[in-house]
Amino acid sequence: MFPNFTGQPFTRMKTHHLLSVAAILLIGCVSPRTAHVTADNPEEKAQIERRLKEIFDAAEKKDLNRLDSYHLYGSKFTKFAPESASRLDATAARKGEHDGLGSINELSMHADDLKIDLFGDVGIATFVFRYSFKAGGNSVEKKAHSSMVFVKDRGAWKIAHEHFSALKSDP
Repeated sequence: MFPNFTGQPFTRMKTHHLLSVAAILLIGCVSPRTAHVTADNPEEKAQIERRLKEIFDAAEKKDLNRLDSYHLYGSKFTKFAPESASRLDATAARKGEHDGLGSINELSMHADDLKIDLFGDVGIATFVFRYSFKAGGNSVEKKAHSSMVFVKDRGAWKIAHEHFSALKSDP
């Protein structure tokens, strides 16, 4: 017999019922939704990786309409970028991308050390963003720590949030 908080001993019957209730509570914590969130789904991860490549391709080709279509622009869209001291909303992020792409040439973009994690209809891609371009007569090469939050919208993965943190140049 185990004592309870009142100091009175539990009987075997009470202990058995207590263990049954505890088991039911624990089983409830491992629901199908939890299993779905933690499941590794290579096909969905591959879709997000392809979408990231499509985003880079659209930016490199300055195909702004296609690039815009890969974003979940709206009231919930956000972006952090090194060139802004505050969080950008959809309008400011779109304008910044359009203006930035319009002022450069020969853009090349790569995602190094890409990791994609899935949480149901949300995917998070983290990577080292390596990019280069020409501006005026200057060649520029940069790196940034990058995170993109993708949300599945009507069957397509779209960017709901972007975060870029500039890295110092390699010595």
